[in-house]
Amino acid sequence: MAHNIMTSIKSENNYWAHYWTTKQMSVNDDPQKQVERTVNKMPIDQQKWAFTLKEIERVLNLTASDTFLDLCAGNGMIARPFALKCRELTAVDISDVLLKNIDEDIYPTVTVIVGDARNVSLPAEAFSKGVMYAALQYFNEREAIGIFNTIYKSMKPGGLFLIGDIPDIDRLFAFYNKPEWVTAYFDSVRNGIPAVGTWFKKEILVKMAKYIGFGNAEIISQQPELINSHCRFDLLLTK
Repeated sequence: MAHNIMTSIKSENNYWAHYWTTKQMSVNDDPQKQVERTVNKMPIDQQKWAFTLKEIERVLNLTASDTFLDLCAGNGMIARPFALKCRELTAVDISDVLLKNIDEDIYPTVTVIVGDARNVSLPAEAFSKGVMYAALQYFNEREAIGIFNTIYKSMKPGGLFLIGDIPDIDRLFAFYNKPEWVTAYFDSVRNGIPAVGTWFKKEILVKMAKYIGFGNAEIISQQPELINSHCRFDLLLTK
């Protein structure tokens, strides 16, 4: 049974919280489309996703003894396969609809928590590994500091946490690389309706991690086979 520990909070950035909790989707939708992992609005194929999972597993050096945190887990596209590779896994997301895709009868080592990454309460020093993939963009810098702090407190000493698929502000126009897309970008800024979310600067996130207390924060360039390698990066945190 999912543990619902959501609380109301004051934030300057509730657009995406509202978006993901009210998004209409069908159980018949492609799982990648449910979480909007698409290229030109088409869901990525299984081969590309399998490569993504292997890359996450490689970077984190996932083992059978790991206790794992999947923050902003969505419909469990990472949580479900990783639950078979580690000792315990906790999946957190703000959308109870998405989390219903994780059947805890099929995955008995998984604990599902319906919660907002900005204020979710997690046990201290409980996890040896973790991931937050393609989700930091839904938060602003202020909120990211709080999320980094939550991750830090929940990780065991020496634990590894991968924040993956972060939009790179220095490559913004490698993504918006057509005149009509540039127009769409500035229209979204003007109208306050973000098309992607927050684009981050690498140096700021590294310094943010050190500010919180992480022993190391390493920028990882994405493999060219990953769908967003031209405009995103990964960040590996070590407590």
